Amino acid sequence: MRAGDTIAVLDQPGLDAMIEQRRLLASAAATRTAEIRAAEADSQRLANDLARARVLRQQGIASPQEVERLQSAAAAAVARLQAVRGSVRESQAARAGAEVTESIRDQLVVISPADGIVLTRFAERGEVIAAGTPVVSVGVVRAPWVRAYVGERFIARLRTGQEVRILVDGYPDTAFTGRISEIAPRAEFTPRAALTERERADLVFGIKITPDGGGATGRLKAGLPVEVEIPLQP
Repeated sequence: MRAGDTIAVLDQPGLDAMIEQRRLLASAAATRTAEIRAAEADSQRLANDLARARVLRQQGIASPQEVERLQSAAAAAVARLQAVRGSVRESQAARAGAEVTESIRDQLVVISPADGIVLTRFAERGEVIAAGTPVVSVGVVRAPWVRAYVGERFIARLRTGQEVRILVDGYPDTAFTGRISEIAPRAEFTPRAALTERERADLVFGIKITPDGGGATGRLKAGLPVEVEIPLQP
């Protein structure tokens, strides 16, 4: 598996229908452009007619009934224009909503962050999972590392970057070299999985060791128990 490959595709029921609905609402904005222009022209024409009628009324030419009729028509045109503009704003909001929903669908595609192999699959096809639930565990085979634990009384004599030896039962005649890349800032109780001669109740510090050369091109594999020799600093 390479970085960028699709690991899993999650499905949210009803998401596609929601996207399609918002797309249809958004498409209404384009069809109403001509309607807005017509409503603007109609509103402007009636406003001009009303202004002329008021002048003519002052001159005694236009009747009060004509002015009232034009006032009502101009008010109706303004209301119609506002309604059309409001529907367009709703369509634009629907377009933005469709884009947000589509981005949610894109986030439902799980992509491998690095080259590696699938170590564990936590969910099967068609299984319902909750938010935050892991789907798969990916092992980065080109960048293996060792988690080890050091007793509290020795931690002060270690430093990051220090060279160590990594011994594997499967390669009795070979010692891999590596370096301490991390030292935990806090002590903890020895994990149950850790193999150590110390009492399990003793406090230890977790350290991370990065093998040189990528673990000799894949010879160090995920889950492989190892023994680490760490020379203590003075």
